[in-house]
Amino acid sequence: MSGTPPEFRDLVGDDLSAEERERLERVHQMLIAAGPPPELPPELAQVPTERPSADPVALPRRRAGAALALAAAIALIAFLGGYIAGHSKSSPFESVRSVKLGDRQASAVVKFGPRDENGNTPMLVKVAGLRRLPADDYYILFMTNNGKPVVPCGTFRVRSAKPTTLHFTVAYDPGDFDGLQLTRYRHADHKDVPLFSEET
Repeated sequence: MSGTPPEFRDLVGDDLSAEERERLERVHQMLIAAGPPPELPPELAQVPTERPSADPVALPRRRAGAALALAAAIALIAFLGGYIAGHSKSSPFESVRSVKLGDRQASAVVKFGPRDENGNTPMLVKVAGLRRLPADDYYILFMTNNGKPVVPCGTFRVRSAKPTTLHFTVAYDPGDFDGLQLTRYRHADHKDVPLFSEET
């Protein structure tokens, strides 16, 4: 089978954590590097009519190698498919507080989950209407006090203005801050440009 391999994002979507996305992307790159499985030799395409002899016959070295490569490729594809299926239907995000930033043209909805036993706070961030930035620029979500950014929640990029879902985890208590701010990091002058903010 020839052609351009499918885009990784088109296969898994946007609802994965950074750790899961990184692990799956490594497997995806391994599949692309391995290439398609070898074609079935013509002599194996037909069912033999004679009864096989009782004594086993060893496959030629080249044919045995092709069979092993085919088995490895099938196993890897089955693993990847099962992993994606098992993780794409994760449990719904438990939100204890929600904040919306922006307007009708561009927005970010930030949901905070309950702090875990280690003191970390999960965040579910859904953005829409944001434009794709130049290669070295990216977006940053900050916690603020008195309207000034204090600590970052995470950084991200988008490929289009379509809705995108992000998962962040912060090690501090969001209750220690009074707002959120979405900014654009501009590589040309190394500045953070505020886009919109909201008190929490």
